[in-house]
Amino acid sequence: MPSPGSESPDEGYFNDLSQQPGDSNDNRSPTGANGQDAQNDAANKPKRIACVLCRKRKLRCDGARPTCGTCKRLSHDCAYDEVRKKSGPKRGYVKLLEARLQQVETLLKNQETPDVNKDASRQDSTTAYVATTLQQPLPNSSNDFLGAPDKAPLSISPGPDSFQNGGTSAHTAEGEFPWEMIGLGLDEPLPPQDVMDDLYQIYFVKIHQSFPIIHKPRFMAAMNLAPHMRPPVCLRYIMWTLAAAVTDKYDALQEHFYQRARKYAQSDEMKGHGESTITLAHCQAWILMGAYEFKQMYFPRAWLSAGRAVRLAQMMQLHRLDGVGLDVKQCLPPPKDWTEREERRRTFWMAYCIDRYASIGTGWPMTIDERDILTNLPASEDAFEKSKPMPTGSLDQAMTPNGVSSLQSFGGIVLTATLFGRNLLHLHRPGPDDRDDDLDGGFWTRHRNIEGILLQTSLGLPDHLRLPSGLSDPNTIFMNMNIHTSVICLHQAAIFKADKYRLPVNVSNESKIRCVTAAAEIASLMRMISHLDLATMNPFISFCVYVAARVFVQYLKTRPKDQQMNSSLQFLLQAMQALRRKNPLTESFLVQLDLDLESAGIQGLQQKPYRPPQYSSAVRTPAEGPDHSCPGLFEQRNLVEQGNAEYVFPFVSAS
Repeated sequence: MPSPGSESPDEGYFNDLSQQPGDSNDNRSPTGANGQDAQNDAANKPKRIACVLCRKRKLRCDGARPTCGTCKRLSHDCAYDEVRKKSGPKRGYVKLLEARLQQVETLLKNQETPDVNKDASRQDSTTAYVATTLQQPLPNSSNDFLGAPDKAPLSISPGPDSFQNGGTSAHTAEGEFPWEMIGLGLDEPLPPQDVMDDLYQIYFVKIHQSFPIIHKPRFMAAMNLAPHMRPPVCLRYIMWTLAAAVTDKYDALQEHFYQRARKYAQSDEMKGHGESTITLAHCQAWILMGAYEFKQMYFPRAWLSAGRAVRLAQMMQLHRLDGVGLDVKQCLPPPKDWTEREERRRTFWMAYCIDRYASIGTGWPMTIDERDILTNLPASEDAFEKSKPMPTGSLDQAMTPNGVSSLQSFGGIVLTATLFGRNLLHLHRPGPDDRDDDLDGGFWTRHRNIEGILLQTSLGLPDHLRLPSGLSDPNTIFMNMNIHTSVICLHQAAIFKADKYRLPVNVSNESKIRCVTAAAEIASLMRMISHLDLATMNPFISFCVYVAARVFVQYLKTRPKDQQMNSSLQFLLQAMQALRRKNPLTESFLVQLDLDLESAGIQGLQQKPYRPPQYSSAVRTPAEGPDHSCPGLFEQRNLVEQGNAEYVFPFVSAS
């Protein structure tokens, strides 16, 4: 057989597919001005058919009849197949592709449903989880709170979220749930992933703004690590507790989450020698635990939880992060970068603030001494979240006349908590030279010193810490509230001292004016934020509103016909009614304020269904029976004889 070397095999193939009759030179698309017309003419011409042999050997064929030029030159028998086969895939190939496409579409529908169906599915999943969780008993047995994980049986059977796939939980379906339960010592499966994602979103939107101690990007990244490398379960549960407490969707779950948070936190303390609880995350968990317990009026637990948080912070030397002190045993390795150091700073300062809030509400001594602190104030929220190193000053520097100008919102909260603490020491730690009846004595010297710091703080605030420019930051709002509340607390004590020791009238009158002015500022701030979501505010904001309302009550005792003051009082009562919907701590203040109104003969809001502050039966421990339940420690008690009860220092319990 002659060699086809004289012809290019590819040329015959391309000629067969695209070359048109009359165009034997090339098969390039026409170009130029008449290119489109030439292309249309070529499309109308009949396609040339190559002979059987040229097509088989992929040689150029001129289509000449009866013998093409190639076959004639190579002396081959030339034949033409008049019935040309259809181009395209083989028979049945299209049906095969369609079947495979249908299979892929089915898989995609099962994994990624449309938004409406996905939302409905999530809603069903959430509803089922809530329903099954509520059916579970609360972990309030003595074994749970004594923290004996080796005595409590580990339940590996499907638990609260075993409501889909024929009784198999989502975690079991993923193959992760049983191992995580065994490795972490869980007694129940964690919520479904969509519920956890939703609760984290709620937490960082509504809770984190007032308690910015967790670095969100790193926390969320850590949730993708192996189960034993993730943040401790107690921290996750208390975050879910706070999130559930501010949303109706998960409100029924908050007691369950709270009980589990306490159970696992105390269980961690009982492991080994307790070393597993010496972590930043556990300190954060107890801070959030204390905040939630104050909010729910579980005051004895809140006091103890705040103490745990403070002692953990001190054990880890979080109060000496930026100063040179004595060499003491370090329980934590050095921070690996600025972001980790800043998270430690924030954790310490939030423990510091909780310590102050707990003490000003009870009159009990504070745990942290200012003189021991060698940690700088927190940086801005933006710098923390984006891990941008930012220099900050110390608390002592912030107390100087120009130190407030570089303050950030969280630092402002620390500063006002410090002023509350100094005011408490001012009253509860008298010196030998106080001489309360002498305006040059120690008491009045301290009074003027604290008043000067309050004044310079109020006047020196940078623009981003003033209102209304800082309305988007709950900590800025709370800081401004605290400044005016501190003024009231300081001057009400001064009124009492001035009247008791018969000091010049102008001393008492000046303090009364300062109290009424500060109360009016608080009422103005509440009007300014009345359109905002009050669930995002610090729960202790209700204390500020109560102190202001009590000033108006005291004022109206002697001037009952002052309509402006009465209007401000009625507005603050309405504000407290709105606050208590998601902040039960307000309830204790409302009860006391109702008693103040009754004793003053002032008409309050009509139809106020007050619940007396008490513990939920679901969370009462054996020591807190109905006859031994501790009343709200924020209940105000008189410091002086009944005749001087008008000017009582508002936040101290004297009994």
